[in-house]
Amino acid sequence: MASYPQNPYSVATNTKEEATAYLARIKLPETLLASPPTLQLLSTLFLAQLENVPKDTSPLHVPVAAWSGPSAPIVLGSSFEGMPVGALAHDLIVKSRKGAFCFSINATLAAFLRYFGFRVSEMVTRCYKQLGENPETHPLGWHWGTITHETLVVDWDGSDGRYLVDGAWGPWNQTSPPGPYARRIKLENGNVVPGLNSYEAFQVRYEPLPLSPWMPQPIDSIPGWTLSRYITPVGIKIAYPITSDTPGYWTPLFHFLPISIPVLDFALYHHFSATHALASFTAFWLITKVIPNSGGARRSMMYAEKEGMPRRAKVYTTGGEESLGSQEGRDIEWVDMETGAMQAWLAKEFGYKFD
Repeated sequence: MASYPQNPYSVATNTKEEATAYLARIKLPETLLASPPTLQLLSTLFLAQLENVPKDTSPLHVPVAAWSGPSAPIVLGSSFEGMPVGALAHDLIVKSRKGAFCFSINATLAAFLRYFGFRVSEMVTRCYKQLGENPETHPLGWHWGTITHETLVVDWDGSDGRYLVDGAWGPWNQTSPPGPYARRIKLENGNVVPGLNSYEAFQVRYEPLPLSPWMPQPIDSIPGWTLSRYITPVGIKIAYPITSDTPGYWTPLFHFLPISIPVLDFALYHHFSATHALASFTAFWLITKVIPNSGGARRSMMYAEKEGMPRRAKVYTTGGEESLGSQEGRDIEWVDMETGAMQAWLAKEFGYKFD
């Protein structure tokens, strides 16, 4: 970002050419360009986004020039400036057919949705650190991290409410089955929405940031939205309505205040997440996206430095109807943390382009 914008709340919007290219990137027809904003259109665009654009931290670890040179070891955190800020990630995502992390993916998705007439508010979230655990029974309770994630809230003229849209929340999918009854996560207190299979459900609650009784309480606080996922014992499908007698528990994903964030503030959050010496995303390699027509199964690649362990990224599949609610990885393979082997795998399996 070269200079201060004249308006701190300026927003990016795709041109027709950019929106056309984005539709091609997510494998949808150009005829959708003439579509007015509707819930059905939002659901269609969002599911295609999840199935085609990965959450990806690789730009933080491999300088662009390194992909075209001889194969070399990938060094985590060696490309601090490699992740484009905000909607500047359009070319990385659309032309190079790669992925990015949340402050790039969701900003780029927001610009795309605005082309159709959707009103998109870009917000930031505080993520739950003990992902998948029950905060009521876990020793660390409601253990929240810092603000390290961007999400979107969407509505349009004539809509019946506002909807949560997130193209870069890696672990789970936050969507519901496509079709005439497709539902997004509508921001209504206590609203429960099914996921893409029988073992996923999501809920939003309007509340102050949940804290455990022994935690210091803030002096001043305003309510926000907490997004949670329901976890059932493996093999038990979710029956609706979910009550206190339903086997399982709600695990929080993130909490956010309903406040639009100025574009320059996103540059600050991006810096703390990607270019600061203590940036969390530079400590691991992650590429993950939903497998099309799989009931929400996700193909992921993960690597973190562990002393004495081989330098190979683990590739695995989680979720979907086949998983029966388990988050254990299956269909496992390994890729050497070398630019040559990694480039070949990403081009073949995820369709990445390398100039």
